[in-house]
Amino acid sequence: MLTPLQQVRRTLTRNAERLDRLQTQMPGGAAERLALYRANPARLMSDAGMNPDPWQAALLASTEPRVLMLCARQVGKSSAVSILALKTALTQPGSTTTLVAPVEEQATELLRKVVTAYTAIGRPVPVLRESATRLELANGSRVLALPGKERRMRSYTSALLVIDEAARVPDDVVNAASPTMAVSKGRFVALSTAFAKSGWFFKEWTEGENYLRLSVTARDCPRIPAEFLASERRKLGERWFAMEYLNVFGDDVAAVFAGDDIRAAVSGDVRPLFGG
Repeated sequence: MLTPLQQVRRTLTRNAERLDRLQTQMPGGAAERLALYRANPARLMSDAGMNPDPWQAALLASTEPRVLMLCARQVGKSSAVSILALKTALTQPGSTTTLVAPVEEQATELLRKVVTAYTAIGRPVPVLRESATRLELANGSRVLALPGKERRMRSYTSALLVIDEAARVPDDVVNAASPTMAVSKGRFVALSTAFAKSGWFFKEWTEGENYLRLSVTARDCPRIPAEFLASERRKLGERWFAMEYLNVFGDDVAAVFAGDDIRAAVSGDVRPLFGG
């Protein structure tokens, strides 16, 4: 068992070794490094200390302008999107990436992943301003973390608009955020676990057109043990387990009766008592 001081020293040593490895492996200066990341975004994720799963590499390599990600908890959706945001900031000078979540703490947590990855690769572009809600680089790019409130979506022009926990973001927020891409022709990426069979994300996932859709369940993630999922199923029950881990949209959380039970109770063979 390592002491806390030994753990800190080991972490610092690993970070130093990673930076040394980057300096020896990367050709030339920052410009060539960024060109490499532009051509192979999965390399950026690897250099940040994360081994991309196939679906993460596919997302990073994609140029589709509209992406919906329906993913279970803890499969790596936020990590993949944080790399996508970082790649945009590094390789598109002057761009604005907007990270939106239901509450500010969730948006800032996603930005924190961006900053952590940026630090891990050695910060190849100087930082002009850094706070809990923004990262501004010397190339003119910035990454902003915003809470899911309609009034906060205005006045921005986004090269990349990310909606985190999208199934829980109100419709009016998305309606206000979408115009930020009107001039920039930016990318739209929405990621979420499944939730209720209502709202804009459910509608777009089931009926929307011209989206790249990525569905990743907990069973698709090699880092989530089967015994953990079995324990969660017992603890949460089938309804919540299916939403959190199997990408199954459920009935409204305020519903007294399940929709399937109501539909099963209706029959066209039974004549009404009145008005028939």
